[in-house]
Amino acid sequence: MERFLNKKIWNRGCEKMDMVNTQYIEQCIIKYEKIKNNTNVATAENNEVLAKLIKSMSHGFIKTNYDNWLEQCLLQEDWQKLNNLIFQQMRYRLLPGSSGGYDHCRNILPVLEAFACGDNNVLERILPHELGLTKNGYPFYIVISNLLMALWYKDDTLLKLAIPAAEKFIGTKKPQWERSGVAFLLSLHKKDVEAVGEHLQDFCTGYMRADFTKAMKQLCVPAHGLYSLAEKLIPTELFQQIKMPEHKNFSKGFAKWRNENPHPKLYLYFEYPPSLGILNQIFMAPVAKSIISQPYLQKDNPHHSPQLKNVWFLDEEAMLKGFVENI
Repeated sequence: MERFLNKKIWNRGCEKMDMVNTQYIEQCIIKYEKIKNNTNVATAENNEVLAKLIKSMSHGFIKTNYDNWLEQCLLQEDWQKLNNLIFQQMRYRLLPGSSGGYDHCRNILPVLEAFACGDNNVLERILPHELGLTKNGYPFYIVISNLLMALWYKDDTLLKLAIPAAEKFIGTKKPQWERSGVAFLLSLHKKDVEAVGEHLQDFCTGYMRADFTKAMKQLCVPAHGLYSLAEKLIPTELFQQIKMPEHKNFSKGFAKWRNENPHPKLYLYFEYPPSLGILNQIFMAPVAKSIISQPYLQKDNPHHSPQLKNVWFLDEEAMLKGFVENI
């Protein structure tokens, strides 16, 4: 009897999700048609329409249904599906087109999400070695980006600059999760696996106090990214000694599955129907490579300070153009 009731509840849940997905698709089609209708297709080339679509997506006009999909994934405990969802959401967050006023440090959290799902090539596109250290952005983003770059590229010159900045940062009164994330990487560099586990625990705890959505707090994907990153940066025998966090926003089941699947297949969690097939192509395309520029350098505006003229920003338009051409 109990098994029958559980199956009945499960079937109802599936029916509800089917209805939610149907409504989601209908809304996506309406918004997609609106974007196309607002473009002069008679004179525009295909890549012009595509650029407008991607830019609209980056501004949230067409977005994923992450909150509902995550709930379903966690209920099913299907770790491949969860991996697919993390992959799709990360690719969505990395779409170019919306300026954030920062340099290449801006997308550090999606980089951690990429490690969580095994899309490890993302780091070298978002934080390419040739761009050097980040300087313009939120302090936590700058510090952790620079330390991660130094460790990933094994660049002693970058390390000499990144480590003192990181040590100074963890001594501040910045939010716990931010300080713990930086301390986690410093401990990895020192190969102090006990401290690594403690900082990961504190990262998950502090993450719950941050200004994130309910769904983002439900599963701390950046914590999973840091954990998976550790496997890439230290010897296997040390990685196996790292204690997983005891926290409701960290899935030990998913973490164990990732340990057993270090190179998972990268699929979309939600494949769009043929009428929206272009969205599938957009999500599966290699992420836009970071390009930075100094947009105020040559502008003769008396209101622009000399400091502003020398600041580097992500060149979202150039990144969007390259991304479209690649597709």
